[in-house]
Amino acid sequence: MTWQYTPEILPYVGLLFLSMLLAGGLAVYTAVAWTGGTDEPTVRAFVGLNVGCALWSGAYAMQLLSAGVPTKLSWLAVSFVGAVLVSLSCFSFAVAYSGNEGLLSRRTLLLLAVEPVVAFVLFTTQYGNLYTQRVDTVVVSDLVMIDRTFGVMGYVHILYLYGLLALSAGFLLRTIYRSNRVYRAQAGAVLLGIFVPLAANVVWFLRLGPVGNLDFTPVAFVVSGLVYAVAISRHQLLDIAPIARTAVVENMRDGFLVIDETDRVRDVNAAVRRHVSDGDLESIVGRDIGAVFPEVTSIIRDDSRPAHTEIAVDTDDQRRLFDVQVQRLSNDHRFRLLLLRDVTDQHAVEQRYQALIENASDLITVIDDENVIRYQSPSIANVLGYDPSALEGRSYGEFVHPEDRSRIGEAFHDDLEEPAATGREEYRIRDADGEWRDVETVGRNLLDDPFVEGIVLNTRDVTRRKKREREIRRKNDQLGEFAGVVSHDLRNPLTIAQGYLEAAREDVDCEYHDDIELAHDRIETIIEDVLLLAREGQAIGETDRVDFERVVDRAWTHVDTGSASLTVAGDRPIVADEDRLLQLLENLFRNSVEHGGGTVHVRVGTIADGFFVEDDGPGIPPDERQDVLEYGHTTADSGTGFGLAIVSRIAEGHGWGVRVTEGTDGGARFEFSMDDSPVTPPLDGNAPADG
Repeated sequence: MTWQYTPEILPYVGLLFLSMLLAGGLAVYTAVAWTGGTDEPTVRAFVGLNVGCALWSGAYAMQLLSAGVPTKLSWLAVSFVGAVLVSLSCFSFAVAYSGNEGLLSRRTLLLLAVEPVVAFVLFTTQYGNLYTQRVDTVVVSDLVMIDRTFGVMGYVHILYLYGLLALSAGFLLRTIYRSNRVYRAQAGAVLLGIFVPLAANVVWFLRLGPVGNLDFTPVAFVVSGLVYAVAISRHQLLDIAPIARTAVVENMRDGFLVIDETDRVRDVNAAVRRHVSDGDLESIVGRDIGAVFPEVTSIIRDDSRPAHTEIAVDTDDQRRLFDVQVQRLSNDHRFRLLLLRDVTDQHAVEQRYQALIENASDLITVIDDENVIRYQSPSIANVLGYDPSALEGRSYGEFVHPEDRSRIGEAFHDDLEEPAATGREEYRIRDADGEWRDVETVGRNLLDDPFVEGIVLNTRDVTRRKKREREIRRKNDQLGEFAGVVSHDLRNPLTIAQGYLEAAREDVDCEYHDDIELAHDRIETIIEDVLLLAREGQAIGETDRVDFERVVDRAWTHVDTGSASLTVAGDRPIVADEDRLLQLLENLFRNSVEHGGGTVHVRVGTIADGFFVEDDGPGIPPDERQDVLEYGHTTADSGTGFGLAIVSRIAEGHGWGVRVTEGTDGGARFEFSMDDSPVTPPLDGNAPADG
């Protein structure tokens, strides 16, 4: 390879190599420093742009230094590739940087590459002289230089590259117009990096350059490289871009405003525009912040204010509450950033929960790990008569009954030892009048919760419930004593009477002996039913899913049913105490047989919310429907009046509702609903009275 050089050309060649090194260094630096960002279109395009500049500058320097025409043409082909890469990369960067990344689809890039590929083929093959009509050499200042005359495709190709650069400038100018100062500095740097080489290339194309029309375009890339270096270091060219602002900031629910040192608004996002200017950007940008948001004027001018301040803003439809945060931008302290978070809905929710807590009958207490009250809900004024603020700072234990303090302290210590653990206890607490009230408390350990940092006690006044329970226990005790009297004081004389009856049968033949024995049997039955009610009452054991048809069959076999018949249609299990359900069914079957006769037909089945038992017997008159489940109600001479009362109490113990109505065939029908309803009085229909 033959080299050529003159003292006049060496400085220019040095600039070309400097341009190559600068552009190549920027490409390498970008690829290394933004390793994870090479998936971003802006980063890829910036790397491509600098690689193209390096190829163009280096190849043009080698072309000038080469003396042989074939070698010059080879380096000219490399310059061709570099120029194409510069134009395409510059266009891609401008499009992506301005937020139009969707335009850079694979199909679009392939279409953009069609013209350069065709031009390159025509350039290298010289097919039909479509790209260059003539290639000669001229000697200028002892240098052999190429002198070309472009063909049609050559002019088309150059105009095509100019068109790409013009479109790039258009995208960047649009970005400069719409962006704030930070983005304007970035976009302006890129625009300057495009404009300088473009101007130099136009001078070359119009043959206005010196020394044999030297192309100063690659040298102009030195200016571009320096501009890009400054933009990267000072304006975070590849860190932030308007597209990021569009994707993130414009879609933020919170509003932001950028304010300069004169308190004028430089930039806002859509959230602010919606609340202030009905979407009109021009009505906000450039105005004094006091005119846009007078409520924040005192905040931005008082550096001693807390980081977060709430303000109220009256809009066209309602008053909105905003949490305002002011901070200075890290890259330029002349600008301040106002973050506006709409907390109107949050306040509404807080007020709703506050109203619920204040008006609830339950007490909400927060204590620390030393049992000191840190918060007491206002509801305590209505429940216990205390002023909530007077309790804060006092020990919770001083309000607990002395006999319960040790037990409650140990119980809550054990139950609430772990974070988020819960515990439930019943104890007595003193009200403002000095009376002891029964309460039930559910505690939850939220000491590790940064928003609570305490143990939350949810306390309910159960004084009335405990009073009822004590009354029930007292009545049960009385009923137990009554059962003992019945069992002892009635059974003893009954046993004596039965003994005398047996003796009389042996000594005296009397027609009334059988009637006396029936009377004794009736007394025995009454005693058994009374004892059942007194000792078991509504007591229900453990409930479980039971096979309803199996329990029905068992109950039927336990009753003397004679010639009576049974039909069972139970299609699902029943949740019940099986033994008490058995007693309920036995009493209902015995009631049907005693009042319907030996040939009565009984039907049992399940319904949507429970089960039923019905017969085809005579039923009961409508005016007796309210009384059939009461104690002692009977229409049969041999009845005790306790059988259906036992049925009612067993149902009540399960929490079932009872409805007495008319059967399918005119008899009595008892329906039991399991929807946790209380026992309902009998309604319409006929039901036989218990015997």
